[in-house]
Amino acid sequence: MDDIKKRKAVRKATPEAKAAAKRKKARKSGYLGCILGLSIGLAGLAGARLGHLWVGFDVFSQLTPQFIFLVLAFGIGLLWPRGKVLTAVVLLIGLLAGYSMWPYYVSSNPSILSIIKTGERELSVASFNTWILNDKVDEVKAEIERLDADVIVLVELGPNKRVIFDQLITHYPYQAKCSDPTHCNFGILSKYPLTKIGDRMIWEGPPYIRASLGPEFGGLSIYGVHTTRFPHSRAQFTQIKALASELSAITGPIVIMGDFNATPYSRVTQTFAMQGNFQRLTNLPTWPARFALPQFSIDHIFVGSGVRQLESQNIGNSAGSDHFPIYMKLAIPVP
Repeated sequence: MDDIKKRKAVRKATPEAKAAAKRKKARKSGYLGCILGLSIGLAGLAGARLGHLWVGFDVFSQLTPQFIFLVLAFGIGLLWPRGKVLTAVVLLIGLLAGYSMWPYYVSSNPSILSIIKTGERELSVASFNTWILNDKVDEVKAEIERLDADVIVLVELGPNKRVIFDQLITHYPYQAKCSDPTHCNFGILSKYPLTKIGDRMIWEGPPYIRASLGPEFGGLSIYGVHTTRFPHSRAQFTQIKALASELSAITGPIVIMGDFNATPYSRVTQTFAMQGNFQRLTNLPTWPARFALPQFSIDHIFVGSGVRQLESQNIGNSAGSDHFPIYMKLAIPVP
């Protein structure tokens, strides 16, 4: 009998009452949706912290900015009077888009951080993962020329792009190539003489190519690195510890560049910096570049003691790659 009365009451309800009930249901649904989004964001941030206990969770660290945006967007949506989920989604899209625009803004407004001092020499450096599947060889060559770095490390330089060495011999007369191009896809181009050229592909650490500049740059050691990536977090962590151990024994100034497949918030990059006593100078998103909306800062430049940053970090043009190149000016101590 009570159910019959309730159904009759609903049928007799005014349009205003029905609209109010519908709004109440929508608010409840929006409230639950925002709670869910907020919970996912907080869980992701908690997982990022757990990466310092178990390296398998380090994947969550890679997404730290995105989880922060999720918490902010759905936290604000939860407090919004109406259209909670829609508000949160719009805010999230805006935050992600703004994060992608950040490297463009920084690169279009470069800043001078310091000036060269006595006992130092200026050197512009760049790191560019050209992408193994990229067939736009002429665009890659043009971008290397446009960057005009004194030294540039090239990663994923597949067989189709090795013609760049000969094409740029006038611009970059000093070059480091792989000893075994069958398993190695690196290169270093330099305007200054290179010595101690070598590479290492199959070992406990990540593949790398190396070279040194002459006494005019204090014998600066230059390394181009490419670590493995998720889901091989444990192998990546092992690689980076082995590399830090090897490079920490090097005396003199050192610059390590390349694709680390790890963001600044990752245990991988933090361990490398701490164990090797290196300073990371990069945090701009550089991947993925194919849609011009980079979200992950995985291409890095690390420096050893005594090397200073003179100008802000910048990204270049992707030239068909899925990465943006990253470059800056450094001050190298000269004895």
